[in-house]
Parts: sequence; structure tokens; C-alpha cells
Amino acid sequence: MSLQALRRGSGPRFSAWRRLVGNQLPARASLLGSLVPASGWAPDFLTPGPDRASPTTGAFDAIRATPRRRLAAELRRLSSHHRLPAWAQLLADGDRETLDAVADTLAAYYDIAVTPFVDRMRAVLDADRAWRVHTMARLGVGAVLAGLHPQVRWEEPVLELPSPPGQGQIDFHLKGRGLLLSAHIFCGSRPRALLNEVGTPILVYAPVWNLQSDSLVAARLDARPRASTALATLLGRTRAAVLEALASPAGHSTKQLAESLAISRASASEHVAALRAAGLVTSLRQANTVRHTPTALGTRLISTATGTAGIRSP
Repeated sequence: MSLQALRRGSGPRFSAWRRLVGNQLPARASLLGSLVPASGWAPDFLTPGPDRASPTTGAFDAIRATPRRRLAAELRRLSSHHRLPAWAQLLADGDRETLDAVADTLAAYYDIAVTPFVDRMRAVLDADRAWRVHTMARLGVGAVLAGLHPQVRWEEPVLELPSPPGQGQIDFHLKGRGLLLSAHIFCGSRPRALLNEVGTPILVYAPVWNLQSDSLVAARLDARPRASTALATLLGRTRAAVLEALASPAGHSTKQLAESLAISRASASEHVAALRAAGLVTSLRQANTVRHTPTALGTRLISTATGTAGIRSP
């Protein structure tokens, strides 16, 4: 999906990212462009799910282990709407050297386009997940699915999904297999379904971006300089208590935070703003509510402090 965002452009959110990545693309990046159209479906073997990519083997090894039968079927489907180069026939035939070249090029691209921005991505995804957990606990799975897109509906046992313009709506029968929801930084506004008969069905959707920045790159470049100054403000007892209070799985709204700590909303908002400026908290808006959760850095700070004297002053 990042390859597609790189090729077609995706608005100001990714403009700086596209410039940085475009200047560093590996020499064989055109090989990937042959397999990933600028829009629409791309071969699913390039996106192995958790049932194929274990922590010990990794996604790229899972791609290298793709069976010949699956390679042939997916490349045949791709060729029906996207012209393939001659070497793709070797890939369809299961040629290991060609498959290794694809995996190696994809890994090199990943190191350029994804790895340097992982912290920023994780902050966005963590905040989105906290919001979905909160919604699930309060309103149930139907509300979670409905919140992904106006055209996503769960009418048991059928999952209704939006399709590309002019193609109607997709009805998917889960058949008791469950569904993995996967927020994806580079997903467009319309959720994308990996709903073939191989492995766990996956519904990929765009996360709600937090209020600190709406750019993939800007927050990453700015976070460290601003954090060094803002961290000095964390010496206060109330602000430390705010950070600890925000560590619950569902995060907190400003109102809930103020009530739990018996402080005013204005004070809670001020403390959250300072923590956000320090890169310790992320905030996202959904409808009329803003919820706050610690970033990975904030969580590490809480864990480290709790392991010694704790954040709170006596």
C-alpha cells in the first residue's frame, strides 16, 4: 500500500514522505512496480498475514515460501487487468531465484519507506487501537465496524463492505472464520479486504490520525527537539499523575481525566498539551470526543519510573 501511495500521491499527509523515499529508492524498485499497480488489487502473497509470518520467520521469509500454485493463481489474476513483464512468468512458475529477488527488493524498499517512520506510525496506530477498544467495550463490534467507513455494516452472518465506485457493494460471508481488523497508515479512506480463502480474513482500514500532526514526516522531525525542552515540565506532581492516569488501555477524554484526578478541565487540557509536545502522549478526535493515550516513549517512561521510585512525588 505504501508503494501505491508513493506512485499515485496521497495528499499533503504523505508529500514530505514521498519526497524523502523517492530520492532513496533501490535500483530494482521497478521490479516491485510491475507487481503492484498504482491502484486496485495487488497479489496477496506480498502481504502475508500473521498465520504465515511468524515472529521467528518474518514476513519476507513467508513471501519466499509462497507455494507455486498460489503464485500462479495470483499472477494470473493480476495479468487480467495489469500487464506483466516477461520475467513474471518465471515467478508464476515458482522460480526460487526470481522469488528471492522480489523479497530482497521488497525488504530493501521497506528499510527506506517504512523503518525510519516506524515510531510515528506506531503512535498513530496505538491511539487508533485504543479508540477501537474503547468503542468495542461500550458499544460492541457492530459500532467498531460501522466506525471504519459509512458503508461498512455487520448484518450477522454477512459483512457488507464498500467496493470501488460503480461496482455496488460487497457481501462477504465469514463462515465462522472470524475477522482481523488491521489499521494501515497507507490505506485510503475506503477499507480494503484481504478476504480470499487462504488464511484469516483481514479488513484493512485507515486509522484516525491524532491531533499532534497530520503528516507522516513532520512530527517525526520535530519530536526530538521539542521533547528535550518539554520534558523539563514533567517534574511537577500533577503532570506526572496525568501521564500515569492516561495509561489505561482505552485512554481518557479530557473530561474523564479531570474527574479522575479532581482537577479542572482547563488544567487537564494544559497538562496533556505539554505531554503531547514532549512526544509522551498522542491525542485523536473521533466525532466530538478527543481521547489521549501514551506513546511508546510515554509508556516506557511510566514503566521505568514505576520500577524505581515511581513518577509521582511523595
